[in-house]
Amino acid sequence: MDRMSDRQLVSRLARLRRSVQRLIHWRLALLVWLSAWLCGFANGQDIKDPIADYLAMKVPDRIENSGGLWVIKKVEVDIGGTGSPDVFVGTWYRKSGPNTWLWAGYQKDGDGYRRVTPADSDVLMDFDNIYVGEIPELQRQGLVQGYSLELDNKDRDQSNLLSDVEYYYVDNGTLVQQSAGPLDRDDPDQKGTYDFFFGPNRKSRETPKVESFTIIDLLHRGYTIPDWAKRR
Repeated sequence: MDRMSDRQLVSRLARLRRSVQRLIHWRLALLVWLSAWLCGFANGQDIKDPIADYLAMKVPDRIENSGGLWVIKKVEVDIGGTGSPDVFVGTWYRKSGPNTWLWAGYQKDGDGYRRVTPADSDVLMDFDNIYVGEIPELQRQGLVQGYSLELDNKDRDQSNLLSDVEYYYVDNGTLVQQSAGPLDRDDPDQKGTYDFFFGPNRKSRETPKVESFTIIDLLHRGYTIPDWAKRR
């Protein structure tokens, strides 16, 4: 009788051990899922309003070099040619020079957006006269911009040399900025590339849609103005 009781006890302990193991595995799976879910928020997931997210971000370089918020711009442009426009929100970095605008980028994700740029830094980009479409060298859709050390992009045609050409495209949910180096349209080997991206007959897929908002505009729309936006 005692021997049967021992067997029953061992069986019960074994069942209890299996139950505890299943509970531990279930909790570990739950913790992994929660961790991924929270990381998603930390990386800019499930954003309902890109402007509200932009204002709430604490970007050290933006705080230091914007000199406070004078105006922000919202740009819509379909980088990948998917039919769904990506959104960029940015402001003028006054302390970094004239016409120096840096941006946070967002891609449509379900009913909201996900951030495609870093949470702690903005991306330098000039949307003025930017090329939108196929990038033959990369065999993918994207943006191409040429920068001159001496001239703004609106005056780019006055110079034959671009000090740097930048490719922008989204890869695995992240905006990639890739330098293609300088471009000289006086060089016969480079003139074709210059004309393709920046010439008068270039075939840019679209022109980015740009909206500007002052502090008053943002307040009227119900946005909360953060401390970093105070003019300094």
